[in-house]
Amino acid sequence: MLLVWLCTLVAFSQNTEFDTLQETKRITFSTIPNDKQKSFEPYYIELKKASFGVQRFSIFEQLAEEHMKKGDTDSILKYGNLYEKELGNWDKSEQEKNHHYAKAHYFMGVGNVFNGLLEKSTEWHIKGIRAAESSNFQEYEYKNKVGLANTYVLKENPDKAIVLLNEVLPKFSSQFTAITNRAFVLLGNAHLKKQEYEKAANYYDQAYAMAVDFKDLEMELTVGLEQAKLAEALEDLGKAFTDYEDIRERALAEGFTALYFEGSLLLAKLYYKEGMYETANIALSFAYINAVDRENLEFQKDALSVQARCFAKLEDYKNAYAVITQLFGVVGAKNAQQQRAIIKELEIEYETLEKEKEIIELEEGKLKREAELKRQKTIKNAFLIGFLIILIPIMALLYVYYQKIQAQSELTKKQEEINQQKVAALVQEQELNLIKAAIEGQDEERKRIAQELHDSIGGNLAGIKLQFASMEGDSEKLKTLTGQIDETYQLVRDISHTLIPKKFKQNAFTALIREYVKSISNTGELQIGFHPHPEKKINAIDEKLQMEIYKIIQELITNTLKHASATSVDIHLGVIDNTLSLLFEDDGKGFNTANIMDGIGFQNIKNRISELNGSFHIDSVLERGTVVSLEITLKNTAS
Repeated sequence: MLLVWLCTLVAFSQNTEFDTLQETKRITFSTIPNDKQKSFEPYYIELKKASFGVQRFSIFEQLAEEHMKKGDTDSILKYGNLYEKELGNWDKSEQEKNHHYAKAHYFMGVGNVFNGLLEKSTEWHIKGIRAAESSNFQEYEYKNKVGLANTYVLKENPDKAIVLLNEVLPKFSSQFTAITNRAFVLLGNAHLKKQEYEKAANYYDQAYAMAVDFKDLEMELTVGLEQAKLAEALEDLGKAFTDYEDIRERALAEGFTALYFEGSLLLAKLYYKEGMYETANIALSFAYINAVDRENLEFQKDALSVQARCFAKLEDYKNAYAVITQLFGVVGAKNAQQQRAIIKELEIEYETLEKEKEIIELEEGKLKREAELKRQKTIKNAFLIGFLIILIPIMALLYVYYQKIQAQSELTKKQEEINQQKVAALVQEQELNLIKAAIEGQDEERKRIAQELHDSIGGNLAGIKLQFASMEGDSEKLKTLTGQIDETYQLVRDISHTLIPKKFKQNAFTALIREYVKSISNTGELQIGFHPHPEKKINAIDEKLQMEIYKIIQELITNTLKHASATSVDIHLGVIDNTLSLLFEDDGKGFNTANIMDGIGFQNIKNRISELNGSFHIDSVLERGTVVSLEITLKNTAS
């Protein structure tokens, strides 16, 4: 194990102020060798020997649970997928299969949470709940509902999580204490999200007491980590720092590497929060290495995101840009992993359908033989059976025809409603485009008139003034004419400057953008984060380019409000090596880029970028949000 002494950090006095210099404590971060092949070797040996069915399923469960403790995301998903696949080929009743599907779906839900794929996790837990309910498997009904509540908390929907947990606790709390302990922790997390700190502390205390009573060290450490987060939220930074470090060390010693990773990342974020950017960077580097070793994309994303901000605070913009590039790679890997998961699910479904088809064919053969025997035994009733065979299909056809007419009528009504909505939307969009075109036309006309006044008339007046100045004589009439020309020239300059929008001349560019995004955020529809670096260089770029970037940001936010159903947006604007870069990311529903890229909004943006000799790229996946990035070389935009 590689140990690195990062620095001598300050401990905390009794009043828990972060900057109190009372005593010192050394903090270490380390890379943890991924010895899962060695530690899991007994499981692999047993898996090779186990017969198909319950024996293999039991080993899949044990492997998935052990990998959950260590934070090995891909391994959790691997054994969840194997569980799913083999269940599809298991020749048992639906109730027996659903008993195991409830477990397999639970592991898939947990694995997707580790990778930050919360919507996918939600789907798996809902499937697990249905499978558990159909087989009356209460333990995994409870587990999947608690897992579903966890996704609600992570998706910033604490009220939904609280409602769900309060529904299941009275039904299951006394039967499954370990799961109940987890439910109390999630209730604490939900109330912490709502800043209801007293309620959060109460639930954490209950969970901690249960963990101690049942000697559940992993849960004890988990609760301790959440209590440290609560201390940080209450600005008790001394307690937060001490608890994070203590829990990290104990988790590492006991082999709970997932908790060790989370504690390390929280500690690094605390360093960042307190301005200790160099120390935070070192801690984040080790956290990133450990996350890469275990293929945990969510930890990688968190570590890189904070590290980019550290470099920005240190004004090391090259490294910040490099880290952001890595972050894009991780985001892309997450999207690719999601696609692979979808393909894997489809493969499992296909194989399951093929197996079911074989079973149906066997059952059909059996039914044919039974039908032949039955026909021979009931030959005397042939006429009656024939009559029924004719009558029943006719009645069925009449019923189907009636249902079809009803469905067609409903479909026609719905189509009319959809058409009316489309027409209204097109009219509204056309009105917006007309207003936008009129405003842009007015701006261009003002610029043209201002330029003509300044360059043509102003230039002529300046020339006349010079000619008068060169004339000999000192008469009062000549002085009067010279003064009148000066006044006229000044009036022309004032009119030309008035015609050009003043807000880009009188205000810092970054301040204008902040004012704009604040006005959007205040509506409550969308929370927008704006991160410029370095501001001095950004505010110094050409005024024409400022106006174009401002309009592009407006266009992107407008598209997000109209189409994305997003709750938050992050805008990163930077200048590095004479290149202006803009990164726009939302958490909306995403879209198929092949279908949307030629829309009016994106075409307007592409035209603006083309005029500025810049590059433009969009990355979007359904249900995973949208990332828009552009780069412009500043020397090409000089007027």
